Amino acid sequence: MEERMETQWDEKTRKRADFCLNKCTVCKLGREKGRGIFYNLAKLESRLKFCPWCRAYEKVYGVPAYEKPPQG
Repeated sequence: MEERMETQWDEKTRKRADFCLNKCTVCKLGREKGRGIFYNLAKLESRLKFCPWCRAYEKVYGVPAYEKPPQG
């Protein structure tokens, strides 16, 4: 079932989620530290639903952009 979830997203959504995971400075540092200004900015954005990369991250990984993706 895990493999099924990964294949249901189109390439554009996967690329956006990958950008949020690996390249977005705000989200990446917010996830790593779990506190501070970047964490709070990412958390605020998750409430506003403004950033398309954060929305893609949440769709693909099932958690908000300020949380680490589930292992497995």
